Amino acid sequence: MNKKSLFLMILLFLCIDVYCLSPEEEYDFLIKDLYNYSTHAYKRTFDFEKDKSEGIINLSQGNVQVTNLYLDIAILSNGFFKVKDEQGNVYYTRFGELRYDSESCSLYILVGNSKFFLDLKPLPKYVFVSDQIRIRRDGSVECVIPEEKSNGNDGLIKSMSGMFELKNGLSGKTGIDDERIDEIIKEQKKEEKKEIIDKIILYNIEETDIDFYDGYLIKTKNSPDVISTPHFEIGVLEMSNVLIDKVLIRMLFVIEKLDDSKIKQKEIKKYLIQKMLDPDFIRVKLFGYFYEEHPNLNDISGLKEYVHFLERAYE
Repeated sequence: MNKKSLFLMILLFLCIDVYCLSPEEEYDFLIKDLYNYSTHAYKRTFDFEKDKSEGIINLSQGNVQVTNLYLDIAILSNGFFKVKDEQGNVYYTRFGELRYDSESCSLYILVGNSKFFLDLKPLPKYVFVSDQIRIRRDGSVECVIPEEKSNGNDGLIKSMSGMFELKNGLSGKTGIDDERIDEIIKEQKKEEKKEIIDKIILYNIEETDIDFYDGYLIKTKNSPDVISTPHFEIGVLEMSNVLIDKVLIRMLFVIEKLDDSKIKQKEIKKYLIQKMLDPDFIRVKLFGYFYEEHPNLNDISGLKEYVHFLERAYE
């Protein structure tokens, strides 16, 4: 064997050693996938083609869940939008449960107790409720312009209060006919004008460019490129792309590789995983359905009660 071949073999061995996870590292990534099954837009590390996790984020599209809320958006196909925390740090996300902050006139997402603001111009001062905001499929942010910008609906109600007073026959006091005013407001909204304020920009992020990812937010090593034709779906949220059964089966194999010093109560964990893979257990304990032909797989609240038992240090 010549020196060149020997060098290549050593280099290959080193590369394999660097990029292959130890059993305990893979197990921790699998646990993270399970914990985030119900996290909207979470991206798994489990590789379906290799039937294992190598710790590399898989950016494939998750299913969508219909909410019919104006500020719930899902990115179809590729892309992430930019957000900033209150210190100005930049992150990227696909988590599309948007909220409106009336003090800063900004759209944001809430992760834990922290706000992360979309990279958009401040919305006009006349926007005082989220119902005045619309996100279009191309990412355009549109605001409804009320007829009386200064007072909003409060001013409208005050101006109409004299027209729709009701007298209480018992007390003699007057009140406002709320139902009639609601009808007037709805009719007025049909005639309200709208204006486009800004546009949500999507960025192309590759798996290899991810520097940090906590399930909601990504930090990149470099500034990503802009996607020229963004595509959003409105009134829906993207679900995670995790498949529970695949992750659980892999965990059984990994447990067998782990030394007793690296994982506590191996046999109990194996027993629990096998129970979690049982169709009746999944239907009754995890999804809350007894005999549904097509259970709602988005409802996975029961899983959280069991995942922490599978942590390596739990005994």
